[in-house]
Amino acid sequence: MNNAWIMFLVMGTVPHYSSSSTTLPDLTGKDPRIIGKPSPSTQRCSTRIQATMDSMQNSKIVNAPVSVTSSMGVMDLAGYALHQHLRSAPYDMYVTSMKVHVPARTKWYRIEQCYFDPRNKSLETRMGFNDLAVSGIAKLYDENAVVQDPLLPVPADVCNMTLRLRKSGITMTTRSRNAGWRGPINIETKTQFIEPDYVSVYAAGCHKVSPRIEHRSDSALDENESVQGRYVSDLTREMEDVFVKGIQALLATYMEKQLQPALKETLSTNMGYTISYGK
Repeated sequence: MNNAWIMFLVMGTVPHYSSSSTTLPDLTGKDPRIIGKPSPSTQRCSTRIQATMDSMQNSKIVNAPVSVTSSMGVMDLAGYALHQHLRSAPYDMYVTSMKVHVPARTKWYRIEQCYFDPRNKSLETRMGFNDLAVSGIAKLYDENAVVQDPLLPVPADVCNMTLRLRKSGITMTTRSRNAGWRGPINIETKTQFIEPDYVSVYAAGCHKVSPRIEHRSDSALDENESVQGRYVSDLTREMEDVFVKGIQALLATYMEKQLQPALKETLSTNMGYTISYGK
């Protein structure tokens, strides 16, 4: 993947859901109808999505230590990591130990739109997030260090990074892969991250690495220091860019995985399927 971060899942983090199947009833003379057009019917469309989000609020978000802030909760993204080969320096950047910090006493999300489009046979969902902060540990690895010890390479630099997002969100378009209305429903979802109104990145403990510059003469000293300044600036900018874009994509992917069962059931209901649950 050129000029892009790579996101991978280290271990399974999606909770287990009971098995379900969908059966298509007799649709003779029965047209699909919009049951979740934005206000006043949004609630009917978003019932299952709301229930899933409430479950996440109760089970996945834990209160932060009192020393940090008693009004914030933490959603641990254990098992997820980001990886990107940097262009501005001979390093690979990995981000792990990521946590989402959300308001613990109030809802950190809002369902802004939820409706079924009968023409495209798709479920359109838009969810907004209140102020979020995502923290993670970024490590830079020298290419040679990874080759010499791929299991336990020594990082060239380690820093703590925090991303703050204000009024961000995601849009999800869920469709059935089935060509028509026949057979068990199999869905696909395209999720996009909504650009926030405000973005800020904080980093602590970074920039221990320095460019490999040889000072061959006193006359070259000023020039080398200028090169070093540009090096640090370019490296900082790229690390921030990787962190911001990677976190935004990770949040979109994570939310899609969490909401997949609810999206499938809501789309199935709107298409006229009958949902039955196994043990």
